[in-house]
Amino acid sequence: MILVLDLGSSSTRAGLYAHASAAPVAIARRTFDFSVDERGRSEDDPRAALARVIDVIDKLAPAAARLPRIEWIGVSSYATSLLGLDAAGQPLTPAYTYADTRAAADARRMRQAFDELETLQRTGCRLRANYWPARIAWLQRTQPELSARVRRLVSLPDYLTQALCGELRSGVSIAAWTGMLNRATRDWDRAWLERLGLRAEQLAPVWTQQAQPLTLNPPWAARWPWLKHAQFAPPLGDGAAANIGSGCVDASQVAVTIGTTAAMRVVADATSAAQAPLPQALWQYFVDHAHALIGGATTEGGNVFAWARRTLQLPPEAELERALADMQPNAHGLTVLPTFAGERSPGYAEDIRATLHGLSLSSSGVDIVRACMEAIAIRLAQLNAALRESGLARQDARLVASGGALETSPAWCQMVADACGSALVLADTSEATSRGVAMVAAWQAGQAMAGDTPARTAGRVFEPRPAHTQAYRAAGERLAALYAALLPAEPI
Repeated sequence: MILVLDLGSSSTRAGLYAHASAAPVAIARRTFDFSVDERGRSEDDPRAALARVIDVIDKLAPAAARLPRIEWIGVSSYATSLLGLDAAGQPLTPAYTYADTRAAADARRMRQAFDELETLQRTGCRLRANYWPARIAWLQRTQPELSARVRRLVSLPDYLTQALCGELRSGVSIAAWTGMLNRATRDWDRAWLERLGLRAEQLAPVWTQQAQPLTLNPPWAARWPWLKHAQFAPPLGDGAAANIGSGCVDASQVAVTIGTTAAMRVVADATSAAQAPLPQALWQYFVDHAHALIGGATTEGGNVFAWARRTLQLPPEAELERALADMQPNAHGLTVLPTFAGERSPGYAEDIRATLHGLSLSSSGVDIVRACMEAIAIRLAQLNAALRESGLARQDARLVASGGALETSPAWCQMVADACGSALVLADTSEATSRGVAMVAAWQAGQAMAGDTPARTAGRVFEPRPAHTQAYRAAGERLAALYAALLPAEPI
């Protein structure tokens, strides 16, 4: 039996799993919202986050009383959070989330001072506002008195682990998402510690494979006696957990997601990955010490489709889907750069904006939305090529698709399969993140990782059509030319 805690960006959930690959026996949920404003603030309250965790565990107590003993507690969390603790281990700052953009100017200055591509090879991450180096520099610059009082800089799941177990540790998966973990040593990067004027003791110790297991502090074990024997598994980033939960556990499966944004990821051997150059379009995080998570994420996805729905004169949903499916690829004569919110992968041009080129008086709303969807598929194809050309994914690897945008649009699934030239299968994504946490906890207990964990699929497979793949390659060349023409110079 495994208790899974999922610290999401809109809800905190707890689930009880009798078997790692099965559906949860019981679930509890508590919703919340980040504190945001127009200046780029995006914060979580760490004390409120702890209260949410306590609440959802309390709600599972009646169900747990009827079940066998819980052996493991697994945790996933939204990644790249940062908060400062005082000498007593209590929060001094909010938890700054991945969506907080106030460190953008600090990231830009770092890109002028340091070699970003060398940093990518060392840490698996670029110099961007959502990673710790820029965010710590921003905190030091804008709140020097507060920064001077901070004794520890931690991620939200690090703080929760300390609050529940009495010991501060950071799982290697969570630590990798900070941008400050050295991907070769799997410990804090010495170069960043020196540049930021930090000591390793000011960060949470990274959870080693040899570390003694953690269990609940006595007060919590007394509150939840059904958890008093449970061991904590090192927390995971939610993207890593979702990858595993959808069955993408090795180089034979590439996870592709289009929700609000889009991403493509593969699990690789961590030692081999650390010894090989990381393609510039990609990043590298970790699942655990043995398994790396490598891929790329875009700023565009279902958000672009949503923009088209509210802006253009489009037919009803079912009629639109039929019209999109009936169109030939690249037949509209349009070239779209879909970077409405700037760019992450593959080029990381944060200041570039979306462009629609080639409009004529005959262009329709359906033409425009199809061109936008094709452009997103083409940019995912660039990430797919980077994974396969580097050997991180097998040449015959199939795409395992998830995300609301793909689950509701078979036409878009076919575009992605055609643009990538790879078979695409829809995943069974019900509880994929929680299932992934349960599976990794099971591996901690000695169960096999791969081989007995095929991709969980919803049954529909989209085969690439060679003629359409060629059409998208031609469209990709036009898109690359437009991107190069619009690429802004890095501001000084």
